[in-house]
Amino acid sequence: MKLHFENIVSFIAVVEEGSFSSAARKLGKSQSTVSTAVQNLESDLGFNVFNREHSKVWLTEKGERLFQLSLPVVSKYRDLVTVAQQMNISDQIVYRVGIDPLVFDKNVKRTLLAFSEAFPNVDLLVVTKPSFVLGNYINEGKIDLALGNPYHKTSYDFNVEELFHVNCWWVAHKDLGPIKSHAPSQRVLLMDGCEELLNLSTIAAYNLWRLDDLDTIIDLCNAQKGIAFLPSFLIDSHVKDNRLKVITDHPDFFGKRVIASLFWQIHSDFSLFNQWIKKELKSSTHYQQTFIADLAQ
Repeated sequence: MKLHFENIVSFIAVVEEGSFSSAARKLGKSQSTVSTAVQNLESDLGFNVFNREHSKVWLTEKGERLFQLSLPVVSKYRDLVTVAQQMNISDQIVYRVGIDPLVFDKNVKRTLLAFSEAFPNVDLLVVTKPSFVLGNYINEGKIDLALGNPYHKTSYDFNVEELFHVNCWWVAHKDLGPIKSHAPSQRVLLMDGCEELLNLSTIAAYNLWRLDDLDTIIDLCNAQKGIAFLPSFLIDSHVKDNRLKVITDHPDFFGKRVIASLFWQIHSDFSLFNQWIKKELKSSTHYQQTFIADLAQ
C-alpha cells in the first residue's frame, strides 16, 4: 500500500477545520482539490475515512484511528516547514497587522509578544484603528491582516476567520444619578469607530463626544463627565473596584457582542505569519468552532 502524504495533509486539515471548504482556505487550495485528495486517500486505503450525509461529514471509526496516527506526523512536517521558512526569511521583511482597539485584550497583546520571539528577524508593524478603517487598509494593501469586526458596513469582501467574542457595555461612574432619556445635557462618550455597532438614531439627542483614546474615555467616566461604550476587558477592574457601574436599565443604552475575527484580502494567500497568529489566538482564547455570532452586520 502506498499513501501520498499530500492526501493525508488534506485529510488532517478537513478534520481540524471541520469542513472541506475551511480546509481548502487553510491549505490555499480549491475545495474540489481537497475533496479529490481525500477521495484518493480513501481509495488507497480501501475504506472510507468520513461518513457523508448531505453537507455534513464526520469521521468513521477507522478514520478516527487514522487521524490519531497521522496527526503527530503531519504536525512534525508543519514544524519542519515553519522552521525552513523562517530560515529563508530576509532581514527586511515587514509584517503589518491592524487591530481594532475594541478587541485588543491581553491575549492579543500576549500573542504579539510571542510573535516577536517566534520570528525575531521580522519587523512587526501594528496599527490600531476601528474595523472599518482596517477594512479599507486591507483593500488598499496597507496591512496584511486585520483583527476586529469584519461585519461592519463595507462594499469589500474579505476572507474571515472568527476567533472569540468581546462583550461591550455602557458604563458610568458609580455615583451617577438616573439618566434622562434624550437629555441634551447628558454627555455620551464614543470611541472612534464604534458607531458601526450602535444605532446612532437612539442617542443622537444626547451630547456626543467622539474620542480615539480609551484611557481618556475611562478617565472622563471616573470623573463623572459622561457615560461610555467600552469593551468588558477594559472596564472589568473598574467595575470590580466599584468605581464604575454597568448600565443595564435604560432603553437607549444596552450591551453588544463583537465577534473578534481575523480578516484579510480575498483571493490572497493565508501566509505563514497569518497562520501562526490564527493558531496562537485560537489556543489562547480557547476557541470553539460551535460558537455562533449574535452580532450581525
